[in-house]
Amino acid sequence: MLDECASCGLVFQNPVPDDLSSFYEGYRGEAGQRFLNRVEAIIRFFRRRRARTVNGFFPRPGRVLDIGCGRGQMLRELGAMGWECFGTEFPGQASRDLPFTVYEGDIADLNLPAQSFDAVTLWHVFEHLSDPFSALTEICRILKPGGLLVISVPNIESLQAKIFGRNWIHLDLPRHIYHFSPGSLSRAMEGKGFTITGWRHFSAEYGMSGVILSLGAAMMGKGPGFFNTLRGGQKKWRAYGTFAYSVCMAPLAAAFSTMEALLKRGGEVMVLARKSGETLE
Repeated sequence: MLDECASCGLVFQNPVPDDLSSFYEGYRGEAGQRFLNRVEAIIRFFRRRRARTVNGFFPRPGRVLDIGCGRGQMLRELGAMGWECFGTEFPGQASRDLPFTVYEGDIADLNLPAQSFDAVTLWHVFEHLSDPFSALTEICRILKPGGLLVISVPNIESLQAKIFGRNWIHLDLPRHIYHFSPGSLSRAMEGKGFTITGWRHFSAEYGMSGVILSLGAAMMGKGPGFFNTLRGGQKKWRAYGTFAYSVCMAPLAAAFSTMEALLKRGGEVMVLARKSGETLE
């Protein structure tokens, strides 16, 4: 069940299960392949784009922390660009043998050194945190003055969220505890020591996939579980069928996602912010 705060508009899950750990079993997977080869190639492409996005805001490589780093694909790309990389993950969810340090646990409990990172990123992770507001306070503490914060979350006020309802692939209950809009995300950051420098409302990765997979789930009556068919396994024919369907639907999804973005109601919203203080040189 979802509730909405009357004062700030934040949508949240109520009640939250006492123990969410069972819902994350196999969620991140190992460092190896999780999906069909073609899907993995698309994922690698978008992880490289993420890395270039972060790198493009800086004149030279620095230190980056990716909260919820998963298999570490973006950090591998940034490492190849010269960045010193660190990640965090829920206990037991980090991939093994990653070529950088991964801290396990809640960012608010890790006690990382103050002003030690040039950039902190959360790609579809903020909505999973039990206390994202405390996380913002801690992120501000560990960022250098002028450091970059990137938060990307599903947009609960997107057109696709309204159209597909419980079949919206990015609803992802019960793992998504909070469901943000640009307004509620902006209000969550108020007084946390950040200056918002930009918003992005279009996402080829999550906006288009949201349309494609949510429509498929609605037609087949399988809800968000429709996404899992791309994993293949013993019923690989279903995975190839889902992939073929996704390719056919891509032009329609691109047009719809572009319209959403122009209306500032895209399936994903990204906020870019700097820690208040002297800008990094």
